[in-house]
Amino acid sequence: MSSHCIYLGLDFSKEKFDFHGADTRGTLANTPAGHRRFLAKLTPGTHLVCESTGSCHRALVTAAHAAGLALSVANPRQVRDFANGLGRRAKTDPIDAQSLYDFGRLAQPKADLAPSPTQMALQELVVARQQAVLERSTLLVQAPHHRVALIVSLQRARIVLLTRHIAKLEAALTATLAQEESLAAQAARLAQVKGVGLLTATTALALCPELGTLTRGQAASLLGVAPFNHDSGPLQGQRHIAGGRYRLRCAIYMAALSAVRSNPLLRAFYQKLRARGKAAKVALTAAMRKLFLLLNHLLKNPNFVLAS
Repeated sequence: MSSHCIYLGLDFSKEKFDFHGADTRGTLANTPAGHRRFLAKLTPGTHLVCESTGSCHRALVTAAHAAGLALSVANPRQVRDFANGLGRRAKTDPIDAQSLYDFGRLAQPKADLAPSPTQMALQELVVARQQAVLERSTLLVQAPHHRVALIVSLQRARIVLLTRHIAKLEAALTATLAQEESLAAQAARLAQVKGVGLLTATTALALCPELGTLTRGQAASLLGVAPFNHDSGPLQGQRHIAGGRYRLRCAIYMAALSAVRSNPLLRAFYQKLRARGKAAKVALTAAMRKLFLLLNHLLKNPNFVLAS
């Protein structure tokens, strides 16, 4: 990143957002008018740094991308750990904006790629579907244990309703994907992998717009399946995975469960690890990593032909 970059930290809440830079700081309403007023203040070379807030940051992030500004949406836990490392234990919106400014200035994160309208719509639909599926799964687990007739009836009705919602969301995902030919082609290519259906392919593209541009290490870390050492002196501790994008990892986990049964390459890989004494979860995590690297490789190398 250029040394001439001007970093500016942004912390969002529902009604307002705080900003902090080297020579500027303040608070504005988290509204379209507030966004326009804020963007009008910025000088060329400004790099905005915020953290993912669910939905509070989306409108300004979209406006900033449309204005051609560099912007990075950081992992909240990473920024919190950074602030703790500075001894900054207090937490207020202005302090968080300052921490984001310092994080940008010192860590110099790479600017995010601006998502297309189709990608943003897919992201919302994918998250909504995952939430509905999780809620339905919870209700299905609870259902056999209810004894009160009213609760049983209400739970059954909610399960039926959620099933309908999931079907509508999946139909919307298919229709939305078809609106952008390049994304539809990418999803179809990923779905060529046995164990990866079109829904999983769409989910991967929505939650990981960077897919196809990542190195092997970046892909593993982004998915959260890169094993980290826990060594100290002569002690060699067990390595554990950490971090990554949780929703993306859930989707690839389900795909890997299918792939180690239906995909000859991943089945052989999984069985080899199990034969060497690796625990089932360790072997499955390795299969997730291999599957995700394959998906990344397919988009990075359009001429690569999958073995039948």
